Amino acid sequence: MDTNAIKVTLWGQDVGYLYWDNKQRLAVFEYEKRFLENELDIAPLTMPIDSPRSKKRMPWLGNSEKLYAGLPPMLADSLPDKYGNSLFSLWLRENKILTKQVNPVDHLSFIGSRAMGALEFEPAKELGNNSAFDVDVQKLYLFAKDVLSEKENTVLQAENAILWQDLIKISSSPGGKRPKAIVAINKETNEVKSGQGAVPDGFEHYILKYDDNSSYPYAKLEYVYYLMAKEAGIDIMSSELKTYEGVTHFLTKRFDRIGNEKLHVQTLAAMNPLASSYEDLFSVIRQLNLPYEDIEQQYLRMIFNVLSKNVDDHSKNFAFTMDKKGVWRLSPAYDITFSVDLAAPNYANSHSLTINGKDDSITIDDLIEVAKKNDIKNYKALIEQVQSAISKFEEFATNNGIDEKLIVKIRKCFV
Repeated sequence: MDTNAIKVTLWGQDVGYLYWDNKQRLAVFEYEKRFLENELDIAPLTMPIDSPRSKKRMPWLGNSEKLYAGLPPMLADSLPDKYGNSLFSLWLRENKILTKQVNPVDHLSFIGSRAMGALEFEPAKELGNNSAFDVDVQKLYLFAKDVLSEKENTVLQAENAILWQDLIKISSSPGGKRPKAIVAINKETNEVKSGQGAVPDGFEHYILKYDDNSSYPYAKLEYVYYLMAKEAGIDIMSSELKTYEGVTHFLTKRFDRIGNEKLHVQTLAAMNPLASSYEDLFSVIRQLNLPYEDIEQQYLRMIFNVLSKNVDDHSKNFAFTMDKKGVWRLSPAYDITFSVDLAAPNYANSHSLTINGKDDSITIDDLIEVAKKNDIKNYKALIEQVQSAISKFEEFATNNGIDEKLIVKIRKCFV
């Protein structure tokens, strides 16, 4: 692509400039002087604005680890994960652009203003009009399945040109492995529009996770886990199941949008690239001087993940938000679901973050040890609170049509 340098902006302010160094195979970032004067510390633990390097406007180098793709961790958060990357690769192919000609800075340019959180990137690759457009969920879902299965001529046919453009707009920026779309919903009229930009009055921002309509009920299971999380007192965005033409999808409200206002978001991976344990997560909470209720919230989520076997608890599945006043808080929980591969051996289903030095066979005593180290006084009540919520799994699962045999298999995995 023809863009090797971009401007990073936040809420209409120029944050700094990013370019790709081909020799080092790393990105280089430099803060804009006027942004430093605003005292918005958007990467307080990795690129603090009051550090000597920032004040002298010396460049910050990207991280060479695969997770960060050569970008500074703060900016790498804006890259998508597996699904978004697949769509980007297909877009390159359809536009006859060789993958080796493209670097991660180009990818951010492609994302432009469509990133999760509030950071935006200029110059951006224009993909037509950015105003909200009507979305036919089922048609786009079926088209996305065709595109990702790489059926010949799927996106080359003239009648699919608009669908392809719409799919790229609403599906190429969010993280995660599963296919999803950024949409806006009017709860009164049930209208669905694209949600990559400002949306009309009466619409709210959502993430729609497609179910692949296979024998495994991804959407229904995530909804059951949402119900259990709410029951456990976990702060999680309003979610529901939505059926379009016989296919049920999982719909969850975005926490990085308040109306059309954007919140700045940084995952644990961006805050602390070395984080490998829940203890590291609690350490970040303390370094950000978050209120005690956020420590208690994170403790609830840790208990829930352990007891209900959500082992996909990697460092990008925990996040922090910052508002325009520079106030940081723990984000609402997200991507909470049963994530054990029932066909895989036990060693393949260990937790991504360790607890008390363990990634498997974690006990209540381990949870209590973490509580004591983080001055959580009412840990017994919190553990019982989560246990009570998880005990309703069979009830919630049955009410949402999950097969009885699968319910039994999942329940056997619980701690």
